[in-house]
Formats: sequence, C-alpha cells, structure tokens
Amino acid sequence: MAYTWTGSPQDAQDVCQTVLLKLLTSPRRFPDPEGQRAWVLRVSVNCCKDLKKSAWARRRVSLDVAAEAAVTMPEMGESPVLEAVLTLPEKYRQAVYLRYYEEYGIDEIAALMGCRTAQVSTYLYRAKAKLRTMLGGSYGQECFSD
Repeated sequence: MAYTWTGSPQDAQDVCQTVLLKLLTSPRRFPDPEGQRAWVLRVSVNCCKDLKKSAWARRRVSLDVAAEAAVTMPEMGESPVLEAVLTLPEKYRQAVYLRYYEEYGIDEIAALMGCRTAQVSTYLYRAKAKLRTMLGGSYGQECFSD
C-alpha cells in the first residue's frame, strides 16, 4: 500500500519502518487482528500523506533528473565576454548567465532567483551597461542584444 502511494520502493520502506515503530511504541492493544490491520493501514496512509506534503519531498529530485539537468560552465578563456560576465556582481552575473547562456525567460529567472520579474529586468539592464563599458560599446551591443 505504501508503494502505491509513494511510487518509490525506498519511500515505501521508510513509511513501513515508521509504521512499525509506531506500532511497537504504541500503548494500544487490539482485540482482534482485523482491528490491528485497520490501524496499520490507516497509519500507513497518514504517513504517506505526511511524506508527500513534507518540504523535503517537495524539493527533492531523483538522481537521473539531476544528472540530466546538470549544467556545465563554459571554460574560462573561451571569450572575453564570459570573463567579463564572471567579474559582475553575483545578482547580475546570475541573471546574465541564466538569460544568455542557459536561455531562460525573464519569468523563469525571477522564479529561480526568488525575485520579481522587474528586478530581473533591472539586473539585466545594469549588467549589460557594465559589460558595454568593460568590453567597449559596439562589442557589447552585438553580444547582448535581445
């Protein structure tokens, strides 16, 4: 039953262990096996629900998904633009990297950075202005045009 709720053998095993501990530490006495079975099933369902709504379960991803989503940073020395981007303040650097190297939209960047879309637009505008001065006007215009 725990496997059907969680969809993962490891999570189902965790739920079963939790239920077993609750059964062993519970001061309840059951008059018949059916009462005990019903109690175990009800506690199992509740444990599965608790697991599903926990912050840990909402934020985790499988290793396969994480491996597919792994981002490799371009090598240093490939271009003066990347070197200039890496010298920007962190919030500008993150916004520029996500926008132009990973090709995320501004709404997606705002969600990833935990800020409003207007802030992301401001970060990008200021970062492009800094890059233009660092790289020279015409070079910066070509590289970071939307």
